[in-house]
Amino acid sequence: MVNKSRANPGKHAGEEGTSLVEIAVVVMIMAVAGAIALPSVANSIRSYNLRSAADHLAERISAVRALAMAQNRTVAFAFNNSSGRYGFDFGVDNIPDTTDPDDPEAGGYYWGTLPDGVTAIFPDGNPIRINFNSRGELPIGAVAQNIVLQSSGKSATVNINLRGRISVQ
Repeated sequence: MVNKSRANPGKHAGEEGTSLVEIAVVVMIMAVAGAIALPSVANSIRSYNLRSAADHLAERISAVRALAMAQNRTVAFAFNNSSGRYGFDFGVDNIPDTTDPDDPEAGGYYWGTLPDGVTAIFPDGNPIRINFNSRGELPIGAVAQNIVLQSSGKSATVNINLRGRISVQ
């Protein structure tokens, strides 16, 4: 039989590991810390999803504006409230299109939707349509547009001013 005190000099018998009680205490401390942090993490994820959706919407509107300036013509952004789709609108139907009837070979246009849990507020329940002229501005007589997104009691607003500047608040 091996004498443990000789095998591990400087240690006493019974100090080879941790007890079940010590492990249980550590697990309980970790569980309490996790329970405290979980709501904060979930709230951060919802806030991130809302801001990400607003940024993506603003990027899509910027792409519509850039296309209007590049092609020297009026191009519209549409956000359809019945389907929840948004994107380029080359017609007058307020439904986002995937092809340009004037240039069907161009392609690359797609529609997007908001992520789960994020909703848009439509003024008067009507679809949102934003026309950009060849200078990337809203047409004469138009009003500045605001698209409000909501999630879990928080909101983010995508603003489009008359000069075509797009910002997220």
